[in-house]
Amino acid sequence: MVARDARWGVLLLLASIGLLGASAWLLVLLGPLPSGRLVGVILPAASVALGVLALFAGHFSYPRVQNLRAYLSGYSVGVQCIVLALFVGFAGFYTDAIPTAPTGFSELVIAAGLAGSLTYSVVRPFPTYRTTRTVTLIVIVAQVVALTAIRLFPATFDWFGVLRVVELVTPVAAVALGLGLVVVVVNIIMKPESFYLRGVFSGLALLAAGFWVMGPAIDAAGYGPVSRDLSIMLYASVAPLFLLIGILYHVLARMDHRASYDPLLQIYNRRYCDQILAEQSSVNTRPPITVVMIDIDHFKKVNDTYGHQAGDQVLFAIAQAVQKAVVPDGVVCRYGGEELIAFFPGLGGRDVVPRAKRLRETIERMEIAHRKHRINVTISIGMSDRKSGRHSLSQVVYAADQALYRAKEEGRNQIRFMRIRS
Repeated sequence: MVARDARWGVLLLLASIGLLGASAWLLVLLGPLPSGRLVGVILPAASVALGVLALFAGHFSYPRVQNLRAYLSGYSVGVQCIVLALFVGFAGFYTDAIPTAPTGFSELVIAAGLAGSLTYSVVRPFPTYRTTRTVTLIVIVAQVVALTAIRLFPATFDWFGVLRVVELVTPVAAVALGLGLVVVVVNIIMKPESFYLRGVFSGLALLAAGFWVMGPAIDAAGYGPVSRDLSIMLYASVAPLFLLIGILYHVLARMDHRASYDPLLQIYNRRYCDQILAEQSSVNTRPPITVVMIDIDHFKKVNDTYGHQAGDQVLFAIAQAVQKAVVPDGVVCRYGGEELIAFFPGLGGRDVVPRAKRLRETIERMEIAHRKHRINVTISIGMSDRKSGRHSLSQVVYAADQALYRAKEEGRNQIRFMRIRS
Protein backbone atom coordinates (compact mmCIF):
# COMPACT_ATOMS: atom_id res chain seq x y z
CA MET A 1 0.00 0.00 0.00
CA VAL A 2 1.00 3.63 -0.25
CA ALA A 3 2.75 5.53 2.52
CA ARG A 4 -0.56 6.76 3.87
CA ASP A 5 -1.32 3.26 5.08
CA ALA A 6 1.96 2.64 6.86
CA ARG A 7 0.74 4.58 9.91
CA TRP A 8 3.76 3.78 12.06
CA GLY A 9 2.49 5.91 14.93
CA VAL A 10 5.08 8.68 15.26
CA LEU A 11 2.60 11.00 16.97
CA LEU A 12 1.80 8.33 19.56
CA LEU A 13 5.51 7.86 20.24
CA LEU A 14 5.85 11.62 20.72
CA ALA A 15 2.80 11.53 23.01
CA SER A 16 4.54 8.96 25.22
CA ILE A 17 7.55 11.27 25.49
CA GLY A 18 5.18 14.10 26.40
CA LEU A 19 3.58 11.94 29.10
CA LEU A 20 7.02 11.19 30.53
CA GLY A 21 7.83 14.90 30.61
CA ALA A 22 4.51 15.80 32.25
CA SER A 23 4.99 13.05 34.86
CA ALA A 24 8.50 14.25 35.65
CA TRP A 25 7.21 17.81 36.03
CA LEU A 26 4.49 16.59 38.42
CA LEU A 27 7.01 14.62 40.48
CA VAL A 28 9.26 17.66 40.80
CA LEU A 29 6.28 19.86 41.66
CA LEU A 30 5.07 17.57 44.47
CA GLY A 31 8.54 16.66 45.74
CA PRO A 32 9.08 13.85 48.28
CA LEU A 33 5.34 13.46 48.87
CA PRO A 34 4.54 11.13 51.80
CA SER A 35 2.20 8.26 51.17
CA GLY A 36 -1.31 9.65 51.42
CA ARG A 37 -4.65 9.62 49.65
CA LEU A 38 -3.14 10.48 46.26
CA VAL A 39 -0.59 7.64 46.34
CA GLY A 40 -2.55 5.20 48.50
CA VAL A 41 -6.11 5.61 47.16
CA ILE A 42 -6.68 7.89 44.16
CA LEU A 43 -3.90 6.76 41.81
CA PRO A 44 -4.27 3.03 42.66
CA ALA A 45 -8.03 3.29 42.00
CA ALA A 46 -7.30 5.04 38.70
CA SER A 47 -4.74 2.33 37.85
CA VAL A 48 -7.28 -0.44 38.46
CA ALA A 49 -9.93 1.33 36.39
CA LEU A 50 -7.57 2.09 33.51
CA GLY A 51 -6.04 -1.39 33.70
CA VAL A 52 -9.50 -2.94 33.37
CA LEU A 53 -10.28 -0.64 30.44
CA ALA A 54 -6.99 -1.58 28.71
CA LEU A 55 -7.79 -5.24 29.27
CA PHE A 56 -11.26 -4.85 27.77
CA ALA A 57 -9.85 -2.78 24.89
CA GLY A 58 -7.52 -5.63 24.00
CA HIS A 59 -10.29 -8.21 24.36
CA PHE A 60 -12.89 -6.39 22.29
CA SER A 61 -10.37 -5.36 19.63
CA TYR A 62 -10.04 -8.95 18.45
CA PRO A 63 -13.41 -9.38 16.68
CA ARG A 64 -12.67 -6.18 14.74
CA VAL A 65 -8.96 -6.51 13.87
CA GLN A 66 -7.99 -10.13 14.76
CA ASN A 67 -4.55 -8.99 15.91
CA LEU A 68 -2.69 -10.96 18.59
CA ARG A 69 -0.46 -7.97 19.31
CA ALA A 70 -3.35 -5.72 20.31
CA TYR A 71 -5.14 -8.55 22.14
CA LEU A 72 -2.10 -9.67 24.13
CA SER A 73 -0.86 -6.18 24.97
CA GLY A 74 -4.27 -5.12 26.30
CA TYR A 75 -4.48 -8.09 28.62
CA SER A 76 -0.83 -8.01 29.68
CA VAL A 77 -0.50 -4.28 30.43
CA GLY A 78 -3.92 -4.26 32.08
CA VAL A 79 -2.96 -7.10 34.43
CA GLN A 80 0.46 -5.60 35.22
CA CYS A 81 -1.02 -2.25 36.25
CA ILE A 82 -3.83 -3.86 38.25
CA VAL A 83 -1.18 -5.92 40.10
CA LEU A 84 0.81 -2.77 40.87
CA ALA A 85 -2.30 -1.05 42.19
CA LEU A 86 -3.46 -3.97 44.34
CA PHE A 87 -0.08 -5.14 45.65
CA VAL A 88 1.70 -1.78 45.97
CA GLY A 89 -0.77 1.10 45.82
CA PHE A 90 -3.38 -0.39 48.17
CA ALA A 91 -0.78 -2.11 50.37
CA GLY A 92 -1.48 0.33 53.20
CA PHE A 93 -4.90 -1.27 53.73
CA TYR A 94 -3.51 -4.70 54.59
CA THR A 95 -0.04 -4.14 56.04
CA ASP A 96 -0.78 -6.52 58.91
CA ALA A 97 -2.28 -9.26 56.74
CA ILE A 98 0.63 -10.05 54.39
CA PRO A 99 4.38 -9.31 54.44
CA THR A 100 5.81 -6.18 52.89
CA ALA A 101 6.62 -6.48 49.19
CA PRO A 102 10.24 -7.39 48.45
CA THR A 103 12.59 -4.61 47.43
CA GLY A 104 12.46 -4.19 43.67
CA PHE A 105 8.94 -5.64 43.24
CA SER A 106 7.59 -2.52 41.54
CA GLU A 107 10.63 -2.37 39.26
CA LEU A 108 10.07 -6.05 38.40
CA VAL A 109 6.54 -5.25 37.18
CA ILE A 110 7.87 -2.32 35.14
CA ALA A 111 10.58 -4.61 33.72
CA ALA A 112 7.82 -7.05 32.72
CA GLY A 113 6.11 -4.17 30.92
CA LEU A 114 9.34 -3.31 29.11
CA ALA A 115 9.97 -6.93 28.08
CA GLY A 116 6.33 -7.19 27.06
CA SER A 117 6.74 -4.23 24.67
CA LEU A 118 9.46 -6.15 22.85
CA THR A 119 7.31 -9.30 22.77
CA TYR A 120 4.28 -7.49 21.33
CA SER A 121 6.52 -5.97 18.66
CA VAL A 122 7.88 -9.24 17.28
CA VAL A 123 5.11 -11.79 17.85
CA ARG A 124 3.26 -12.97 14.75
CA PRO A 125 0.19 -10.70 14.48
CA PHE A 126 -2.42 -12.93 12.85
CA PRO A 127 -2.42 -16.52 14.14
CA THR A 128 -5.64 -18.48 14.56
CA TYR A 129 -8.13 -17.43 17.22
CA ARG A 130 -7.38 -20.58 19.22
CA THR A 131 -3.65 -19.79 19.18
CA THR A 132 -4.33 -16.17 20.16
CA ARG A 133 -6.40 -17.21 23.16
CA THR A 134 -3.94 -19.92 24.22
CA VAL A 135 -0.87 -17.67 24.02
CA THR A 136 -2.60 -14.85 25.87
CA LEU A 137 -3.93 -17.18 28.57
CA ILE A 138 -0.48 -18.69 29.16
CA VAL A 139 1.18 -15.26 29.39
CA ILE A 140 -1.44 -13.80 31.72
CA VAL A 141 -1.61 -16.83 34.04
CA ALA A 142 2.21 -16.94 34.21
CA GLN A 143 2.33 -13.22 35.07
CA VAL A 144 -0.36 -13.40 37.75
CA VAL A 145 1.03 -16.55 39.39
CA ALA A 146 4.65 -15.32 39.36
CA LEU A 147 3.90 -11.81 40.62
CA THR A 148 1.50 -13.08 43.30
CA ALA A 149 4.05 -15.62 44.56
CA ILE A 150 6.79 -12.98 44.68
CA ARG A 151 4.50 -10.57 46.52
CA LEU A 152 3.27 -13.08 49.10
CA PHE A 153 6.65 -14.71 49.78
CA PRO A 154 9.07 -11.74 49.74
CA ALA A 155 11.82 -13.44 51.73
CA THR A 156 12.40 -15.90 48.89
CA PHE A 157 12.79 -13.15 46.32
CA ASP A 158 14.93 -10.54 48.08
CA TRP A 159 17.44 -10.67 45.25
CA PHE A 160 15.00 -8.68 43.08
CA GLY A 161 16.31 -5.67 44.97
CA VAL A 162 19.03 -5.39 42.31
CA LEU A 163 16.34 -4.03 39.95
CA ARG A 164 15.90 -0.86 41.97
CA VAL A 165 17.74 2.04 40.40
CA VAL A 166 19.27 4.28 43.08
CA GLU A 167 21.67 6.22 40.86
CA LEU A 168 21.37 7.02 37.18
CA VAL A 169 24.83 5.74 36.22
CA THR A 170 24.38 2.05 37.08
CA PRO A 171 24.25 -1.17 35.01
CA VAL A 172 20.53 -1.63 35.74
CA ALA A 173 19.72 1.89 34.53
CA ALA A 174 21.79 1.27 31.40
CA VAL A 175 19.94 -2.00 30.74
CA ALA A 176 16.55 -0.34 31.25
CA LEU A 177 17.29 2.55 28.89
CA GLY A 178 19.06 0.28 26.41
CA LEU A 179 16.14 -2.15 26.22
CA GLY A 180 13.73 0.74 25.72
CA LEU A 181 15.80 1.98 22.78
CA VAL A 182 16.06 -1.57 21.40
CA VAL A 183 12.27 -1.81 21.27
CA VAL A 184 12.08 1.49 19.38
CA VAL A 185 14.78 0.39 16.90
CA VAL A 186 13.10 -3.00 16.37
CA ASN A 187 9.84 -1.27 15.54
CA ILE A 188 11.59 1.15 13.19
CA ILE A 189 13.29 -1.56 11.14
CA MET A 190 10.32 -3.94 10.97
CA LYS A 191 7.45 -3.60 8.49
CA PRO A 192 5.56 -0.37 9.20
CA GLU A 193 2.08 -1.57 8.19
CA SER A 194 0.93 -1.87 11.80
CA PHE A 195 -1.74 0.85 11.91
CA TYR A 196 -0.09 2.75 14.76
CA LEU A 197 0.97 -0.29 16.83
CA ARG A 198 4.66 0.29 16.10
CA GLY A 199 4.41 3.71 17.70
CA VAL A 200 2.27 2.34 20.54
CA PHE A 201 4.73 -0.39 21.53
CA SER A 202 7.70 1.94 21.17
CA GLY A 203 5.88 4.42 23.41
CA LEU A 204 5.11 1.72 25.99
CA ALA A 205 8.79 0.78 26.07
CA LEU A 206 9.87 4.39 26.58
CA LEU A 207 7.29 4.82 29.35
CA ALA A 208 8.53 1.72 31.17
CA ALA A 209 12.21 2.60 30.77
CA GLY A 210 11.59 6.25 31.62
CA PHE A 211 9.65 5.61 34.81
CA TRP A 212 12.17 2.95 35.85
CA VAL A 213 14.97 5.53 36.00
CA MET A 214 12.93 8.72 36.46
CA GLY A 215 13.62 9.26 40.16
CA PRO A 216 17.43 8.99 39.89
CA ALA A 217 17.36 11.03 36.66
CA ILE A 218 15.53 13.87 38.39
CA ASP A 219 17.97 13.65 41.30
CA ALA A 220 20.91 13.76 38.91
CA ALA A 221 19.44 16.85 37.27
CA GLY A 222 19.32 18.56 40.66
CA TYR A 223 15.52 18.69 41.03
CA GLY A 224 15.10 15.84 43.51
CA PRO A 225 14.33 14.15 45.71
CA VAL A 226 10.95 12.91 44.47
CA SER A 227 8.45 10.36 45.71
CA ARG A 228 9.26 6.86 44.39
CA ASP A 229 5.78 5.58 45.34
CA LEU A 230 4.16 8.40 43.39
CA SER A 231 6.36 7.59 40.39
CA ILE A 232 5.31 3.93 40.46
CA MET A 233 1.62 4.76 40.71
CA LEU A 234 1.89 7.32 37.92
CA TYR A 235 3.34 4.60 35.69
CA ALA A 236 0.50 2.25 36.65
CA SER A 237 -1.99 4.93 35.53
CA VAL A 238 -0.21 6.36 32.49
CA ALA A 239 0.76 3.05 30.80
CA PRO A 240 -2.79 1.62 30.49
CA LEU A 241 -4.16 5.02 29.49
CA PHE A 242 -1.58 5.31 26.70
CA LEU A 243 -2.24 1.75 25.51
CA LEU A 244 -6.00 2.30 25.63
CA ILE A 245 -5.65 5.30 23.30
CA GLY A 246 -3.23 3.37 21.09
CA ILE A 247 -5.54 0.37 20.68
CA LEU A 248 -8.44 2.71 19.88
CA TYR A 249 -6.34 4.39 17.16
CA HIS A 250 -5.35 0.97 15.82
CA VAL A 251 -8.90 -0.38 15.66
CA LEU A 252 -10.31 2.73 14.00
CA ALA A 253 -7.47 2.83 11.46
CA ARG A 254 -7.86 -0.86 10.59
CA MET A 255 -11.62 -0.53 10.21
CA ASP A 256 -11.20 2.53 7.97
CA HIS A 257 -8.57 0.67 5.95
CA ARG A 258 -10.80 -2.38 5.47
CA ALA A 259 -13.62 -0.20 4.25
CA SER A 260 -11.32 1.27 1.57
CA TYR A 261 -9.20 -1.75 0.72
CA ASP A 262 -9.55 -4.63 -1.75
CA PRO A 263 -8.26 -7.71 0.10
CA LEU A 264 -7.75 -9.76 -3.07
CA LEU A 265 -5.69 -7.25 -5.03
CA GLN A 266 -4.21 -5.44 -1.98
CA ILE A 267 -4.96 -2.03 -3.42
CA TYR A 268 -7.68 0.54 -2.74
CA ASN A 269 -11.23 -0.36 -3.69
CA ARG A 270 -14.06 1.41 -5.51
CA ARG A 271 -15.28 3.04 -2.32
CA TYR A 272 -11.99 4.87 -1.88
CA CYS A 273 -12.01 5.76 -5.57
CA ASP A 274 -15.43 7.36 -5.07
CA GLN A 275 -14.03 9.35 -2.14
CA ILE A 276 -11.26 10.66 -4.40
CA LEU A 277 -13.80 11.59 -7.08
CA ALA A 278 -15.92 13.38 -4.50
CA GLU A 279 -12.72 15.15 -3.34
CA GLN A 280 -13.25 13.81 0.19
CA SER A 281 -9.93 11.97 0.51
CA SER A 282 -6.39 13.03 1.33
CA VAL A 283 -5.45 12.85 -2.37
CA ASN A 284 -4.77 16.29 -3.83
CA THR A 285 -7.18 16.57 -6.78
CA ARG A 286 -6.38 20.15 -7.75
CA PRO A 287 -4.99 20.67 -11.28
CA PRO A 288 -2.85 19.27 -12.63
CA ILE A 289 -3.88 15.65 -12.09
CA THR A 290 -3.84 12.73 -14.51
CA VAL A 291 -6.23 9.78 -14.50
CA VAL A 292 -5.20 6.44 -16.00
CA MET A 293 -7.77 3.68 -16.68
CA ILE A 294 -6.37 0.16 -17.10
CA ASP A 295 -8.22 -2.92 -18.35
CA ILE A 296 -6.89 -6.47 -18.76
CA ASP A 297 -7.41 -7.63 -22.34
CA HIS A 298 -9.51 -10.77 -22.87
CA PHE A 299 -9.67 -11.47 -19.15
CA LYS A 300 -12.79 -13.60 -19.54
CA LYS A 301 -10.76 -15.94 -21.72
CA VAL A 302 -8.29 -16.42 -18.85
CA ASN A 303 -11.11 -17.43 -16.51
CA ASP A 304 -12.67 -19.74 -19.09
CA THR A 305 -9.37 -21.40 -20.01
CA TYR A 306 -7.57 -21.70 -16.69
CA GLY A 307 -10.32 -21.23 -14.08
CA HIS A 308 -11.30 -18.46 -11.69
CA GLN A 309 -8.42 -19.20 -9.32
CA ALA A 310 -6.01 -18.46 -12.14
CA GLY A 311 -8.03 -15.33 -12.96
CA ASP A 312 -7.62 -14.11 -9.39
CA GLN A 313 -3.88 -14.78 -9.58
CA VAL A 314 -3.60 -12.80 -12.82
CA LEU A 315 -5.62 -9.93 -11.34
CA PHE A 316 -3.37 -9.81 -8.30
CA ALA A 317 -0.16 -9.89 -10.35
CA ILE A 318 -1.36 -7.10 -12.65
CA ALA A 319 -2.59 -4.98 -9.72
CA GLN A 320 0.77 -5.29 -7.97
CA ALA A 321 2.66 -4.43 -11.15
CA VAL A 322 0.48 -1.36 -11.63
CA GLN A 323 0.92 -0.33 -8.03
CA LYS A 324 4.70 -0.69 -8.29
CA ALA A 325 4.64 1.61 -11.33
CA VAL A 326 2.33 4.19 -9.74
CA VAL A 327 3.33 4.45 -6.05
CA PRO A 328 4.54 6.73 -4.48
CA ASP A 329 3.63 9.39 -7.03
CA GLY A 330 0.06 8.19 -7.42
CA VAL A 331 -2.77 6.09 -6.04
CA VAL A 332 -4.24 2.89 -7.52
CA CYS A 333 -7.81 1.67 -7.00
CA ARG A 334 -9.87 -1.23 -8.26
CA TYR A 335 -12.54 0.39 -10.40
CA GLY A 336 -14.59 -2.72 -11.13
CA GLY A 337 -14.01 -6.29 -12.30
CA GLU A 338 -10.64 -6.40 -14.06
CA GLU A 339 -10.50 -2.63 -14.45
CA LEU A 340 -8.10 -0.46 -12.42
CA ILE A 341 -7.79 3.30 -12.09
CA ALA A 342 -4.76 5.34 -11.12
CA PHE A 343 -4.59 8.98 -10.05
CA PHE A 344 -1.40 11.05 -10.43
CA PRO A 345 -1.76 14.27 -8.37
CA GLY A 346 0.46 17.13 -9.48
CA LEU A 347 1.34 15.51 -12.82
CA GLY A 348 0.01 16.34 -16.27
CA GLY A 349 -0.63 13.81 -19.00
CA ARG A 350 2.67 14.55 -20.73
CA ASP A 351 4.51 13.51 -17.53
CA VAL A 352 2.56 10.26 -17.10
CA VAL A 353 2.49 8.94 -20.70
CA PRO A 354 6.10 7.57 -20.58
CA ARG A 355 5.30 5.74 -17.36
CA ALA A 356 2.13 4.27 -18.90
CA LYS A 357 4.16 3.05 -21.88
CA ARG A 358 6.67 1.32 -19.61
CA LEU A 359 3.83 -0.28 -17.64
CA ARG A 360 2.20 -1.64 -20.80
CA GLU A 361 5.52 -3.07 -21.99
CA THR A 362 6.27 -4.58 -18.57
CA ILE A 363 2.96 -6.42 -18.40
CA GLU A 364 3.27 -7.58 -22.00
CA ARG A 365 6.53 -9.31 -21.02
CA MET A 366 5.16 -10.78 -17.77
CA GLU A 367 4.58 -14.51 -17.36
CA ILE A 368 2.21 -15.36 -14.53
CA ALA A 369 2.75 -18.87 -13.21
CA HIS A 370 -0.32 -20.94 -12.34
CA ARG A 371 0.29 -24.59 -11.61
CA LYS A 372 1.98 -25.90 -14.77
CA HIS A 373 0.86 -23.01 -16.93
CA ARG A 374 2.51 -19.71 -17.87
CA ILE A 375 -0.14 -17.11 -18.53
CA ASN A 376 0.52 -14.02 -20.63
CA VAL A 377 -1.86 -11.07 -20.75
CA THR A 378 -1.83 -7.54 -22.09
CA ILE A 379 -3.54 -4.36 -20.95
CA SER A 380 -5.28 -1.46 -22.63
CA ILE A 381 -4.84 2.01 -21.15
CA GLY A 382 -6.96 5.15 -21.42
CA MET A 383 -5.74 8.49 -20.09
CA SER A 384 -6.88 12.04 -19.53
CA ASP A 385 -5.78 14.93 -17.36
CA ARG A 386 -7.22 17.89 -15.50
CA LYS A 387 -5.49 21.15 -16.30
CA SER A 388 -8.20 23.55 -15.22
CA GLY A 389 -10.45 23.89 -12.21
CA ARG A 390 -13.34 24.43 -14.63
CA HIS A 391 -13.47 20.68 -15.18
CA SER A 392 -14.56 18.23 -12.50
CA LEU A 393 -12.56 15.11 -11.71
CA SER A 394 -15.54 13.03 -12.88
CA GLN A 395 -15.17 14.60 -16.32
CA VAL A 396 -11.52 13.56 -16.39
CA VAL A 397 -12.46 9.98 -15.47
CA TYR A 398 -15.14 9.95 -18.17
CA ALA A 399 -12.61 11.12 -20.76
CA ALA A 400 -10.09 8.49 -19.64
CA ASP A 401 -12.80 5.84 -19.85
CA GLN A 402 -13.63 6.92 -23.41
CA ALA A 403 -9.93 6.75 -24.25
CA LEU A 404 -9.80 3.22 -22.82
CA TYR A 405 -12.81 2.23 -24.92
CA ARG A 406 -11.03 3.55 -28.02
CA ALA A 407 -7.85 1.61 -27.15
CA LYS A 408 -9.84 -1.60 -26.94
CA GLU A 409 -11.80 -0.87 -30.11
CA GLU A 410 -8.59 -0.23 -32.04
CA GLY A 411 -7.00 -3.57 -31.20
CA ARG A 412 -6.12 -3.56 -27.46
CA ASN A 413 -2.63 -3.64 -25.89
CA GLN A 414 -2.20 0.08 -26.51
CA ILE A 415 -2.55 3.51 -24.94
CA ARG A 416 -4.96 6.26 -25.92
CA PHE A 417 -5.17 9.77 -24.53
CA MET A 418 -8.29 11.94 -24.70
CA ARG A 419 -8.75 15.57 -23.75
CA ILE A 420 -11.84 16.74 -21.90
CA ARG A 421 -14.39 18.12 -24.28
CA SER A 422 -15.36 21.67 -23.34
